[in-house]
Amino acid sequence: MKKLVQSLGWASAVKVSSLAKLSFVVGSHMVWLSGPAIITPLVGAFGGFFASSIVLIIRMTVHFLLFKTLSLSFLAFCVPGFFGSLYWATRSSVIRVFVPLICMALFIAHPVGGQAFVYSLYWLIPVALYFFGRNTIFMQALGSTFVVHAVGSVIWLYTVPMTAAMWLGLIPIVAVERLLFAVCMVVAYNAIVVVKNLALLRVTKNIKFS
Repeated sequence: MKKLVQSLGWASAVKVSSLAKLSFVVGSHMVWLSGPAIITPLVGAFGGFFASSIVLIIRMTVHFLLFKTLSLSFLAFCVPGFFGSLYWATRSSVIRVFVPLICMALFIAHPVGGQAFVYSLYWLIPVALYFFGRNTIFMQALGSTFVVHAVGSVIWLYTVPMTAAMWLGLIPIVAVERLLFAVCMVVAYNAIVVVKNLALLRVTKNIKFS
């Protein structure tokens, strides 16, 4: 029950963070890159697989109840965050190695993606981090945000018409965007840790003097 309540809290935090709009996703004038791109992956860091799954289910259920459909553009925005959350929740090679490599294969197999295969090389970053990276919060955030990027890009490639030139033009933008997300995740992670420690300290003091 405690885990469920915590998961509901995380789902609420993700929803609130959606009010922070950063930029439109290229190829869309309706879907934004926003706060959930930073907060959703961190659900896995603090709530594990259970909270990650509950948050995904809640987001999809709420969207379906409001719009009576689960559009592919919404899935391209929602599902990648789940994988980014799993990246924090586990050190499994399935998430950190095989998911990025499968995304690369799917991207290159697409007629347009094959012409812009260089774009998918970004997804070697989480693979390299798995084998050679140090286990720091920034490295966790960097690997997570590129797994999010890999899954989201493949869904977007197969659902939204874009030219190879458009994908190639995004390469420098992706570098800045993902570094920004990683840094923001580190800041958010440390802020959450501080808040949790202060709350724990307050509870401990109350117990001590009660």
